[in-house]
Amino acid sequence: MTPIKYIKFYSTLLLSILLIGCNKSQKIEVKSNDIYLKILGTIQDGGIPHMGCNKQCCKNYFLDQTRRIGVSSIGITNLKYDTNYLIDATPDVNFQLESLIGSANPSEKLNGIFLTHAHMGHYAGLLNFGRESLNSVNIPLYLMPKFHDFILNNGPWNQLVILKNINLFEINADKELILDDNLSITPVQVPHRDEYSETVGFIIKGKSKKALYIPDIDKWEKWNVSIVESIKNVDYAFLDGTFYDQKEINNRDMSEIPHPFVIESMKLFDDLEIKHKNKIYFIHLNHTNPLLNSNSKEYKYVVSNGYNVAKEGLELKL
Repeated sequence: MTPIKYIKFYSTLLLSILLIGCNKSQKIEVKSNDIYLKILGTIQDGGIPHMGCNKQCCKNYFLDQTRRIGVSSIGITNLKYDTNYLIDATPDVNFQLESLIGSANPSEKLNGIFLTHAHMGHYAGLLNFGRESLNSVNIPLYLMPKFHDFILNNGPWNQLVILKNINLFEINADKELILDDNLSITPVQVPHRDEYSETVGFIIKGKSKKALYIPDIDKWEKWNVSIVESIKNVDYAFLDGTFYDQKEINNRDMSEIPHPFVIESMKLFDDLEIKHKNKIYFIHLNHTNPLLNSNSKEYKYVVSNGYNVAKEGLELKL
């Protein structure tokens, strides 16, 4: 072997060793008393591929029927007590339960579901709990007062209550609910299109860290709470990134589906220190959002400025 070939061989070998080392360092070491949060989906209610979409953003998903990304949802696992909690019951709930608890049967290891609001992608998965499908038994469902009454007084949802597939619990804005002695959750009410229920995000507090989850809000300036200060007070912030900018949807009246554009949020967060920008993960992405393509200039711009784009399967310790 020539000296040049030796150099190439050992350079490749060294690079492989370094890459293996990097992969190991990125893997979370899970201990028996850990709490971790898992991203179960990142897409806006309509999912991807999206009904009626003939653009390239969906064509590849229709052609490759093995590919999918779940609708926005997160799960929490507390290994100390072997408890699991789900935030939002999406149309992809079967896949998401399998990812969270290792089974599509919530009766086995699911200790509760928290719902953010009554828009399609956030609660339609409840239908799978009925007698036409699983026929579950008393799965705890945590809801704000208006949402609680909506489920209780409207079919087909109230049939889940009548048949004891679900068991309703009322929660209230800014009232901390202790789930385990090392885990709590607090709903925070936000302005959104509240046709059938309130809209909330959640602060999830573990044994050492806190996460903020707000997948839907009209605009940050409509909220009577400073999102900038809220970000400073948590360790992770999963925030509404539905649309990247105004140009993304040119066939809809955006006043009917308001969300903070990612570029608006970045401008609002511009003065944050990099350590706080690093906490932010944009989630609840519309199928048209260029942030779904990690090779897009928009994705690279967001990441280069210190922000993150939420990825399905991401696990973070609480």
